[in-house]
Amino acid sequence: MNSVKCRLVLAMPVYNGENFVEEAIKSILEQDYAEFRLIVTDNASTDGTEDIVRALAKSDDRVNYVRNRQNLGASRNYNLGFELSEGEYLKWCAHDDLLSSNYLRDCVAALDADPGLAIAFGRSISVDTKGRRLPTGGWDTPDIDDTDAADRFERIIDLFGRMCFPIFGVMRRSALAKTDLHPSYYGSDQALLAELALRGRWKRVEEAILWNRDHEQRSLAIEDKLERAMWQGGTRNRLAAAEHWQLLVHLLKICGQHRDVADPRVLRKAVLKRSLQPKQMGRYVLEMASLVSPAMARRMRSLVTGAPPQPQAAAKKAGESARTDKKMGAA
Repeated sequence: MNSVKCRLVLAMPVYNGENFVEEAIKSILEQDYAEFRLIVTDNASTDGTEDIVRALAKSDDRVNYVRNRQNLGASRNYNLGFELSEGEYLKWCAHDDLLSSNYLRDCVAALDADPGLAIAFGRSISVDTKGRRLPTGGWDTPDIDDTDAADRFERIIDLFGRMCFPIFGVMRRSALAKTDLHPSYYGSDQALLAELALRGRWKRVEEAILWNRDHEQRSLAIEDKLERAMWQGGTRNRLAAAEHWQLLVHLLKICGQHRDVADPRVLRKAVLKRSLQPKQMGRYVLEMASLVSPAMARRMRSLVTGAPPQPQAAAKKAGESARTDKKMGAA
């Protein structure tokens, strides 16, 4: 497929999304900002996703459908949308979320008004499978408007586990192109957002709303780390499942890649400060134990949480149905 060229390109990765994909695409097509193109990258769905999206593409030429020959894993499917696009702005979209009709217009206006912004994003409100509003979680990502890049980076990593909805904001493509995009470990979107903060400030647009769908098939429902590794990168092994170690190594790599805007030593200090927190150290210990003996790691986790250790087969079964291409960071 040739590159999709437009000032604003939206990329929607999806796998087996027949339950919500039509509603999500229609909320995009009903935007009051019409200068965009949508690329839907289908990760070899086995349900009715293809028929639904092809029908929508036939009725509206702003929709472009791309079907992968095989499931690439969520990370590569997200990155594919970037690779197939050319434009000033890019927005990733989840196949199960909805947007307020002003979302694109207001976020693009914010970016147009301030060249120093790397991303503009709306408020996030959770809804259930029927679109009914759920109780607030008590937090949402604020503006990240520090003028110093290192300060922005540190603020973002302090928010890890609580702030990945901006991954669905409107991003300045030139800033995004200077990042590593989505590496193939679960929670890599957190590192991408931290890296994007190095390239510019963040603006939260209060009038724009992301209606985030909460349901059992989203990636957050996959409890077994081996299954999460398979969903994210297509590799089911213990090293790939060591997602907190993968994140740490990746963050330290990022620290040396943006010398034009921040001192690597300052960035590494912020990363190490986070990694030495007791809760984070506990995660590293559990992941190291999992590399040696998953059973031992489950026993250690049960001592901390007070819950009985879950057999690996049961954990695998719990994750088998939760493989949509909805992407959110791990806590």
